[in-house]
Amino acid sequence: MGEGAALTFLGTADSKGVPRWWCACPVCQEARQGGRNRRTRSAALLEAGGQTALLDCGPDLHAQLARLGRPLMPDAVLISHAHNDHLLGLGDLLDYVAYAGGRLPVYAPASVLPQIEERFRYAFRRAAPVQPLPVEGLSVCGYRVRAFEVPHGANGTSHAFHFERPGHRWVYLTDSIDVPQEVVERWLTGLDLLVLGSSFFDESGVVHSTRSVYDVREALQLPWAQAVGEVWLTHLSHDVDVTGPLPDPRYRYASEGQTLALQQ
Repeated sequence: MGEGAALTFLGTADSKGVPRWWCACPVCQEARQGGRNRRTRSAALLEAGGQTALLDCGPDLHAQLARLGRPLMPDAVLISHAHNDHLLGLGDLLDYVAYAGGRLPVYAPASVLPQIEERFRYAFRRAAPVQPLPVEGLSVCGYRVRAFEVPHGANGTSHAFHFERPGHRWVYLTDSIDVPQEVVERWLTGLDLLVLGSSFFDESGVVHSTRSVYDVREALQLPWAQAVGEVWLTHLSHDVDVTGPLPDPRYRYASEGQTLALQQ
């Protein structure tokens, strides 16, 4: 288990997607023409050892999975928080369970479960279809995955996922800002790979108390991110042009459908 592990970016956009359907900015125009800036809401797929784990399930999930060109049913689904852009695809997953008689383990941090039930009350009438992610972690794709809470600024809190197996540790952290030092020391040190959300390129002119995700400028300056050595930026808004270079070679923009071979 763990050999040949791969991470596919199913979606790399912020909550509004790119193009924003009402916007005529250059990035949205390039995206409308099928360019590299066309991106759907953030989600990812981890595959290793004959198992698969889906990380979040936003409103674009059906199209994202159909784009793979092969049938797929994850062995586990991990939901970071109950915002629409990370959750609304749960309906598609529950349809599989209800109508195909399938079994699909779906997990979320215990504190998130009441919010999921509120959004999908119809699905909780019998047995709850979403389980609490064990605090001690879950074994999937050769990794032990654990969730940890992070500040989501004006949007409250979110969770990130920490993956660990002998010789390899990485974190999937899409929705956060102002991560405190104690969280950095506990979860964000000694990593081989970091997937980091950074919605806008530069929000320095925006009142900080109204923000909820790091911008690219801040991501490039985070000491704990710089220490990783391989950082992939996702959750990108429409003012981020992924056709342009980043000033630090340790950082790269994640692209729709892109697959990373994880260290063996």
